[in-house]
Amino acid sequence: MGTVDKSMLNIALSHTKKEIGMANMRASLKSDYETVQKAHDSIHEFIYLAPLCLPSQPGVTWHSKSAFLTYQWEAFYQAHRSFLEALSGYYNAAYALLRSTLELVVKGAFWECLAHEHFREKATPLQLERGKGKRKSLKDWVNALIEQEPSVRKDLEETSAAIFDKTAILFKNRQFQKQFVYIPAFSVMVNQLIEWEIIDIPNSFAIVYKKLYTDLSKDVHVVPDATDMGRRLLAEKDFMENEVISEELIRYMKTLHEVIDLSIVIELNILRDWIKPGGSNKLKERLDVLRDLKLKYGLKKLETLA
Repeated sequence: MGTVDKSMLNIALSHTKKEIGMANMRASLKSDYETVQKAHDSIHEFIYLAPLCLPSQPGVTWHSKSAFLTYQWEAFYQAHRSFLEALSGYYNAAYALLRSTLELVVKGAFWECLAHEHFREKATPLQLERGKGKRKSLKDWVNALIEQEPSVRKDLEETSAAIFDKTAILFKNRQFQKQFVYIPAFSVMVNQLIEWEIIDIPNSFAIVYKKLYTDLSKDVHVVPDATDMGRRLLAEKDFMENEVISEELIRYMKTLHEVIDLSIVIELNILRDWIKPGGSNKLKERLDVLRDLKLKYGLKKLETLA
């Protein structure tokens, strides 16, 4: 690999900084610093809580929750990138990444639960959405694997991320999936998590699917008003210039805050068997942090568990 001239590297870096939108980031932070700060700090609280839930007793490791935790880390980085895009004034990209964040948390929780027998035993929405013909539900598929090889049950309980290995063929071979196994829609996953009491906020389906997911999908599917050009025109801005739209920035930050609040509820419910009432003082200390960040759903959930 050839070396790059230092002056050329500095020019490229300077140009890249302009493309990132550093000037817009400064303007965004000045626009409503408290709202922006709460949204940002909420992202970090989401990733910070999980290790505090892990008990120190022998024999308990993160592997038993690895399906969820793998997706959680990905969600953390997606949320961060989404936040930075919003600060830069690229709202369409920010919202699209935020929908991906929501999907990662929901799907991570779904796969985590599917790996454990006590959840599979109660999976009504999955059974109702089996599809036509010979296709099995995911629940039936996993149970069939266990029937063929009983050791799979223990593998999944000890290392939940093994569920990805056991179901990999369904995503590598789409024809096989279409013929034999029904992969549930996002709405079915949400309903299933509600039945499993992983999503247990008031009006769960209306908030998670009909409100958050549906609204965020407008940006993914680039509805005209959800493009950045459309936003600039509606805000009577120069549609050729990328600049901060204060009202849009605040709307985004509130949506991010709500997604993270919901994500913390899901996280705590997934990890609740790790949490002992009256246990970790460090976990209890986060109650004041959640309160200050106005994460109302997460706060209420942690109050019932810690």
